[in-house]
Amino acid sequence: MKTPFIIGQQIYLRPLEPKDLNETYLGWLNDPAVAQYLESGIFPSTQSALENFYNRVVGASDCALLAIASKEADQHIGNVKLEPIDWVHRKATFGILVGDKQYWGKGVGVEATRLMVEYGFSRLNLNRIELGVYAEHQAAVRAYERVGFRVEGRLRENMFRDNAYRDSLLMGLLRSEYACPIEGGSP
Repeated sequence: MKTPFIIGQQIYLRPLEPKDLNETYLGWLNDPAVAQYLESGIFPSTQSALENFYNRVVGASDCALLAIASKEADQHIGNVKLEPIDWVHRKATFGILVGDKQYWGKGVGVEATRLMVEYGFSRLNLNRIELGVYAEHQAAVRAYERVGFRVEGRLRENMFRDNAYRDSLLMGLLRSEYACPIEGGSP
């Protein structure tokens, strides 16, 4: 494992490094299947845009961005973040990208979400973590519910994709509701 920050069962979270800003990562952002439910998939991603994103978030006081790495292959397979972090109200917005499709459907997204939520509550002293998700993306909704997130609202025709307006869900999780840190994980 290279510079592990949080260790889970299948994965570990580590700082995103400049070496991660490669053709593989850029390929994820431009792959319609990967970017289908991401805001970043609307416009083509370039190396320059990827580097600008990295330079903006690394070291920013309102962002915690970590690379998801496979323990078995010891390779970067996605990212997870809390951004923006509101330090006054002790809340943050959660985001995840599992770019390597060979890890889809294997619980990696749920594990990465749990690890980041645990980090947010136990190390960053957050009280609330929220996220937005396409209502039709039921696999993601179920994954978030497995971690403890609850649907708090529906925003009708809030997102535009594939020539149609689509509903999104606002989901949230409070520290007082979160009681199942991942076994074997170390924040």
